[in-house]
Amino acid sequence: MWPAPPGPPHDGYEAEIGDWLERSNRFGPLPELTARIRATGRRAGIWVAPFLVGANSRVAREHPGWLVGGADGGHGWGQALYVLDVTHPEAAEHLTHVFRTLAADGFGYFKLDFIYAGAIAGRRHADADPVAAYRRGLELIRAGAGEDAVIVGCGAPLLPSIGLVDAMRVSPDIHAEWQPEEFGGDITQPGMRSALTTGRARAWMHGRWWVNDPDCLLVRPAVEQRERWAAHLRAYSGLAASSDPLEQLDERGLELTRELLRPSSPAPVRWNPLAGPDQGLIGAAAESSS
Repeated sequence: MWPAPPGPPHDGYEAEIGDWLERSNRFGPLPELTARIRATGRRAGIWVAPFLVGANSRVAREHPGWLVGGADGGHGWGQALYVLDVTHPEAAEHLTHVFRTLAADGFGYFKLDFIYAGAIAGRRHADADPVAAYRRGLELIRAGAGEDAVIVGCGAPLLPSIGLVDAMRVSPDIHAEWQPEEFGGDITQPGMRSALTTGRARAWMHGRWWVNDPDCLLVRPAVEQRERWAAHLRAYSGLAASSDPLEQLDERGLELTRELLRPSSPAPVRWNPLAGPDQGLIGAAAESSS
């Protein structure tokens, strides 16, 4: 198996959401970056939200026919968000071209985020069920990225993704706080409790459907209950990535990072939903915080 690439470009390298091949002026040429990464023997990775199109993007402005009619992609990045219609032949070719170009630039690891958008209902060019359109979109991405590319789903409908991704985020975002007050205890929102609870419930998927992505290792001293999060990652395996600034790690944080930031086992985990290593700990933490 593989750990996540070190520091793959995340949101911000693109000119606009949907204009994935146009660079923000904050980034230099990506092929130069991937060449440096690959020269160390590592795989270069990049973040893409392939089914979202921002209202400010060139794609939305010049190709409104490529968008799913009536589909509300929400609001983010200071703009309305639309959905790419992968049943439109030109939009489909565009999507494949984006990933073929990124692969040619040296990327071999793709984190696909907010991909639930591909399954939002609306008026499409072809008569296609939203879930069928979503799966078609992932097939087009694979065709462009190549069979050897690692594709990680995130913010995805789980069942429709089977067979089309190599790894899958199985929890909300991890957070340095156990249960951030700003989210009012909602376990669908970021938080350590959220990530641990849902990650544990979906642990059985690892090695059966894909490699689970439990979200990042987070073990700097400021992280609440870092030992509990480390124990969760140790027990359930999966994609390995670190989100700690290295200069903020103390001796124990470095020890845990060296231990856990390693390739995982592809074997399915032994999973008991009633008696896992986190059993009882969640309730104890919730009681102590109330």
